[in-house]
Amino acid sequence: MGLKYIEQVKSFILLLLILLSLTLTFSIWTYSPSYDLSGTPVVDIAIAEKKKLEDVVKPYRLLLSQEASLKGSDSTQIIEDVLDSMTKWEIQTVKLLNNQASDQQINDYIKTPNALTFFFPAEVPFNIYNNILTFSDYNLPNASFDRLIVEWSKDTRGQLNLYFISTITKKVYMANVGQANQEDFISHLKNETMDLPVYNEIVREKRLSLYVSASPKTISSYTYIEEEIAPEKFKNALFTNPSLVRSNPLGTTGREYSDDSALMNVDYLLKRLSYVHPASESDKVGKPDELIQQSLHFINEHSGWTDDYRYSKINSSTKQVSYQLHFHGMPVFSKDPETEINVHWGTNRVYRYNRPYVSIADTRRQRDIQLRSGQDIYDLIHALHENKVLSIDDIAIGYNLSRNGQQRIVDLEPSWYYLSNGSWTRITPELLGGGKFGLE
Repeated sequence: MGLKYIEQVKSFILLLLILLSLTLTFSIWTYSPSYDLSGTPVVDIAIAEKKKLEDVVKPYRLLLSQEASLKGSDSTQIIEDVLDSMTKWEIQTVKLLNNQASDQQINDYIKTPNALTFFFPAEVPFNIYNNILTFSDYNLPNASFDRLIVEWSKDTRGQLNLYFISTITKKVYMANVGQANQEDFISHLKNETMDLPVYNEIVREKRLSLYVSASPKTISSYTYIEEEIAPEKFKNALFTNPSLVRSNPLGTTGREYSDDSALMNVDYLLKRLSYVHPASESDKVGKPDELIQQSLHFINEHSGWTDDYRYSKINSSTKQVSYQLHFHGMPVFSKDPETEINVHWGTNRVYRYNRPYVSIADTRRQRDIQLRSGQDIYDLIHALHENKVLSIDDIAIGYNLSRNGQQRIVDLEPSWYYLSNGSWTRITPELLGGGKFGLE
């Protein structure tokens, strides 16, 4: 009998030890030490603003094709008002219509009567634009477009058709709009476009047409004071542990910030900074929709939208996305200082980040400048440099940014620009007078 009780006691002790072991293990897993954070500074990395996709992915031109004329606008307000009326649509299944459209076929789509074309500065993936317009199809094409055409029939009870065209890959996708009131859309469109200026189509053999204004345009020039954003804010935002970052002067014109994994150089003269995380360098080709989302999220993490920057370029091979500075809806260009934000994505994080660290503040209108018509500009270039027009992909108005001799005073002057090989070049006053062609 004694031996029987001994075995029961052993079993009880063994069970008790198991329970104690489980209790101890659970305590270790769930233990959260209490730290005194009173002496740890809280780093504020909200530099400026956050933005949504619709804030940065925007068309730069609207072109309305009617029976006997073309009308157009580069007004952000008009473009956004028309797009806003389209956000209520539900776009039906997107289908590939043409796998290799010719330039002439693309021209024909744009100038078809009763059609409205939106021009984008860079290709926009479907999986990005479905955050701006509503698509009923969850399996959108793995493709991009830089022209969006809305087409309607003379019969107001007819269907609205959409064409998504890439002038790069030459692919054309088509969709229609379900349950859209065509009559309401056309009525709204007429109100928005009633006073739009006339545009001309410049037809080029076996090339995409150019679309330019037929009349002169008066635009104001401005002067503004640069508001400098302390580079320390970017240091706090971009480095994992800002308190461990080393800081060293680069002569009298810059400063270097570094830790064991990243480097940030600040150029005081050009008012720009360059951040790099070498270990994240990647030679893999990126997916356009992911690159745009990642770059937007990265800049939003530190509220880095200091001005009106808009999506302008993408390179999937180098995994680079660029955002161009805009002022009053028009792009701002300059050789000095920088007017772009460039984000290079790497392995699971940003690899390189280049941008200005100044913003526009205290703007003052100076004077009105009358610019020649786009048709005049084209004719002048054609007369002076006939071969040059063959390489031109677009002609548009932008602001030329320059410092007027004082460190923080900056001038914005409207000018004509032409697009060639992915870069915008200013058409200078010297050219307009018959002088040198190119940048000042």
